[in-house]
Amino acid sequence: MATDGGGCVADLGSRSLLRLVSFCVLLAGLCEGNSVEKKIYIPLNKTAPCVRLLNATHQIGCQSSVSGDTGVIHVVQKEEDLQWVLTDGPNPPYVVLLEGTLFTRNLMEKLKGRTSRIAGLAVSLAKPSPATGFSPSVQCPNDGFGVYSNSYGPEFAHCREIAWNSLGDGLAYEDFSFPIFLLEDENETNVIKQCYRDHNLSQNGSAPAFPLCAMQLFSHMHAVISTVTCMRRSFIQSSFSINPEIVCDPLSDYNVWSMLKPVNTSETLEPDDKVVVAATRETFDYIGSSRMVYDMENGKFPVQLENIDSFVELGQVALRNSLELWMHTDPMSQKNETVQNQVEELLTTLEKSGAGVPTVVLRRLSRSQPLPPSSLQRFLRARNISGVVLADHSAVFHNHYYQSIYDTAENINVTYPEGQSPEEDLNFVTDAAKALAGVATVLGRALYQLAGGTNFSDTIQADPQTVTRLLYGFLVRANNSWFQSILRPDLRSYLGDGPLQHYIAVSSPTNTTYVVQYALANLTGKVIDLTREQCQDPSKVPTENKDLYEYTWVQGPLNSNETDRLPRCVRSTARLARALSPAFELKQWGSTEYSTWTESRWKDIRARIFLIASKELEFITLMVGFGVLVFSLVVTYCINAKADVLFIAPREPGSVSY
Repeated sequence: MATDGGGCVADLGSRSLLRLVSFCVLLAGLCEGNSVEKKIYIPLNKTAPCVRLLNATHQIGCQSSVSGDTGVIHVVQKEEDLQWVLTDGPNPPYVVLLEGTLFTRNLMEKLKGRTSRIAGLAVSLAKPSPATGFSPSVQCPNDGFGVYSNSYGPEFAHCREIAWNSLGDGLAYEDFSFPIFLLEDENETNVIKQCYRDHNLSQNGSAPAFPLCAMQLFSHMHAVISTVTCMRRSFIQSSFSINPEIVCDPLSDYNVWSMLKPVNTSETLEPDDKVVVAATRETFDYIGSSRMVYDMENGKFPVQLENIDSFVELGQVALRNSLELWMHTDPMSQKNETVQNQVEELLTTLEKSGAGVPTVVLRRLSRSQPLPPSSLQRFLRARNISGVVLADHSAVFHNHYYQSIYDTAENINVTYPEGQSPEEDLNFVTDAAKALAGVATVLGRALYQLAGGTNFSDTIQADPQTVTRLLYGFLVRANNSWFQSILRPDLRSYLGDGPLQHYIAVSSPTNTTYVVQYALANLTGKVIDLTREQCQDPSKVPTENKDLYEYTWVQGPLNSNETDRLPRCVRSTARLARALSPAFELKQWGSTEYSTWTESRWKDIRARIFLIASKELEFITLMVGFGVLVFSLVVTYCINAKADVLFIAPREPGSVSY
């Protein structure tokens, strides 16, 4: 009897062929998918998104939908151009490309009221800065968290006497339901405008023809409502889930502080010990100073609050209209005669210190005038101390760009001659540096006397060269030779080609905090002869004590050939102290005593532009694609059903058995 195995072979062969074809198609898709995406989309890589922040009662900021928001681009160069976006345009929703000078509260209120036609907002930087000023902060910064309240100095509470930030429109404290991105790169802005001119510009008021240039913005935020809500959700997730999904994080960083003489940080300082403190991150309801006061009150800081004799604070000092430097004091604490006498001594010491500095003229203010927003307010809230805030303004801020993107080096007249190299700019002594060096000289001489110095002389002089390097590094270019020389090798990547980060953020310490700490260590510390291993573990050296000093192995300056660095060990008393609001340590997320600001988490933040077709063409394409899919399924089914007929393998000799 003869047996033929050809049908089985044909069936197996057809299935293998189908699998091979399917695999090839899938592989081709994977290989070509990325290049196809690049042909469709143009990513915007240099943008800064508006994110969501929350406090005990509110949420502020912006967000997109989960899948991002897409809209046709419309360039608004004057307020009349909004008419097309809000009413006339036939293809909503729109993403508005707004000129920086038009980014005002009044215009944003108009957009906020028509969210059904607005998919998002892209704002280009105004160059030059708006001449009338721009401050998205409130007119009374940190209101409700300073020393003045309805029970203490009610006449000064809520800035009733002086609206310190008179230009503040509160725009940064509004909540928007659509995404807002800042375009930081002028070249990318020009690409968007060119795409708009090529595809979206209407002729004689008529609707532009498809395809249209569109923008897609991704900035969906996880946290909603308030800090109380988001922290409760995060706490529950952390308590019961193996992989918790945290929805928000407290704003936090570190304070930088330094002693004039080494002390054991595990011990409490004596009242006659002298301390220099640099509190940071005060924007969001005095986070830094409130934490320092809390630690002092609870024995978690080497200095006790009652041991503070006097408080001298530098406020805004870079925009003096003339030579005048104003000394602000608190009228309420001076109702105590002892405090009043101490404040008088403090003012006299400052005036004496400034007498020999021709570029600074110290001025007193009326005792009835309140303090401006300052760290001193948080200390006075806990205890009456003699204190002075030095500032360039007698009443409202001179800074017309307070807490805005335009509060830059140019705002304080830090400019450099054209054609210079970055190294030449770093060492070029600007007029602003000379003026600030004068203020630093006055402060240095005053602190010398307050610390007990008796042989006062005019030899105490701030170095304008050091001041100009600090200004250049913080405000112009962080990645410079001096900052590189004072940082640890592992922190090199923290220095970029632009200014340092000034936002407090949630991942700390930030690059600004590190630079402040190591600059202070470099200027007040001492280079010692230790190896790298000894510097990183000074306990192995009998003459050194890690409880008294901080030891840092820094990159050091370049050698004479400028090819390699000369690393060294710096010993100083400059330290970090956590600047996290006590509200989160106490789990009082609805606190009215401490800052409760948090930042929402997100998964994806990006922006891109591309061309979109009309709805009709999209529908036709969908239907054609669906038809091709159905046809392909039918053909595949038919081929598979007739595979034994269509795919017949040839018989091999000897495949027949008897």
